[in-house]
Amino acid sequence: LNNGIHPGFGHFQSDNADKTPTLNFKIQDNRCDPLVSVALKALEEALSNTGESEHALQTAIFSVTDTGCQFHAKRVINALTTMKPRQAFFARGSAVMFSTYSSMAIGSHGPCISMSGRGTAIALVLNLARRFLPKGDCHRAILLCADQVDGAMKASAVYFSSANTSEIDKLIEYSLDTANISLYAESIIQSFFSREKPV
Repeated sequence: LNNGIHPGFGHFQSDNADKTPTLNFKIQDNRCDPLVSVALKALEEALSNTGESEHALQTAIFSVTDTGCQFHAKRVINALTTMKPRQAFFARGSAVMFSTYSSMAIGSHGPCISMSGRGTAIALVLNLARRFLPKGDCHRAILLCADQVDGAMKASAVYFSSANTSEIDKLIEYSLDTANISLYAESIIQSFFSREKPV
């Protein structure tokens, strides 16, 4: 991928759902879904590509997923079918885990919003980011998109500051384009920032 197009873009993919990637983030609770770990790797890359030294505090985290945390969702179903429900499995099976773990990883105290969906969901969360940044509700925004498709776990992350809100507008338009709107959110983000055909 050509990360030079946007300095705050990161991507990570794993074809092994049984092996969680090693993270540089120090997170107290490391029981997250494997797809969340893949998303955190994409976030690490995006942050390392910004060239900025401070990323936390008033950073808003917006996450979009269509497939969600399949590993933990299957554990919830298994627990229910065996009549041994486990609350921890249920809590970690939600799409909220993407923004929650990302927020914990960077120590953010800004808005933290998750949405299930594809192109329209990207446009919705970016419209929120577009409104939060100029008002000072956050100083930076991270869009994190992750999906598990055909056995591969893929995630892309992008870091926006108030200085590049025009890029947000372009990404909103791109996400709502009829050729892109029904693609997985991660594919839309990867395609936009690499300018390659979406997978």
